[in-house]
Amino acid sequence: MRTKALLSSRAGNERRLALRSVIGVLAAHCMMAGAMSNETFISTAMVEVEARNDFWREATRPVFDTMPLSPDSKEPLEGAISSRPLGSIAIGTVSFNGQRYIRDHRTIVHSDLDYYLIQLFTSGKMNGDFNGLGVRADVGDICFLDLSKAFKSEVDAGSRISLAVSRRDLEKVIGPRSLHGVVLRGDQPMTRLIATYLKGIRSLERSLSPVEALASEEALIALLAGAVKGDALESLEDYPSMSIALRQRVLAFIDQNIGEQELSPELIQQKLRVSRSHLYRAFAEDGGVAKIIRDRRLDEAFKQLTKPSKQSRSVRQIAYSLGFSSGNQLLRGFRARFDMTPKEAQIERERLQFERQANNDLHGYFTEILNRTVKS
Repeated sequence: MRTKALLSSRAGNERRLALRSVIGVLAAHCMMAGAMSNETFISTAMVEVEARNDFWREATRPVFDTMPLSPDSKEPLEGAISSRPLGSIAIGTVSFNGQRYIRDHRTIVHSDLDYYLIQLFTSGKMNGDFNGLGVRADVGDICFLDLSKAFKSEVDAGSRISLAVSRRDLEKVIGPRSLHGVVLRGDQPMTRLIATYLKGIRSLERSLSPVEALASEEALIALLAGAVKGDALESLEDYPSMSIALRQRVLAFIDQNIGEQELSPELIQQKLRVSRSHLYRAFAEDGGVAKIIRDRRLDEAFKQLTKPSKQSRSVRQIAYSLGFSSGNQLLRGFRARFDMTPKEAQIERERLQFERQANNDLHGYFTEILNRTVKS
């Protein structure tokens, strides 16, 4: 028994040393690359051991809430991120020890990231629950994470090449199908081609010109679209360009009239002159238009309750301004969606102020984390 315990302990130490070696090599590479490009590098190695949990949780908070695999773990969270812009895409590498991630509705509204996070698994495995869909990914696979949807996952010590791609840019070429939890397997030719392309971009030692960056971004999105269209999960013929345009019109109408109590699927049909069947098909994967209206009202309530303001409004005032019939109606929906009350959300206001800087700019967020760490 003692021999087994010693072997287990030795194996654990070897894994930790291997991870630290990976992080150290990545740090050296990124610091050299950073001198020749607009690359940002942050790592838990930059702070004292006792500060690493808080540092890493803050660094990753726009994307998910990060925790150790076991609540009883005494090993600190460890990781490193390097990031650079590629046109409107953020591309980077990340390495980490074993961790657990949760992206819930609170995190979704906090960060307001209208992206797909697309990850190439360069080492380590993942098991996840993507809105009820069981997802597994291994080395060589590419996984799509829709940052407008909830998920939770557990990962081994490992590394990824990650992309943050605008939903609008991706939907222009693939249609509004849900890619949340889609995995392109590493043994497929298109997946290997994309992996080679991503590794090539990461190996560049200088920044691309704006024209070169745009061409590289368009080529990458075309490759991703080609891989998804070749995937047999679903036919893209179900999503004609008319459906994309209709979705955009409907969502804009909802946002413009979010405070009207009369806002409903019937009103949208009347004002936009669209049939019930077309409206249903365009939002079938989202649970229907009524759910979209309710969720966007709740999300807007969360933003108003947590944004910095000298003139604080009551929960009842916010409820009426967003088309709820009463403060209690808002309270019930709010608690179900965010697992907290509106009053508790107001208390979080100060903590969320810095996190809002991540909005649609992950690379800028990592740069701000770096600047704050260097100054301290």
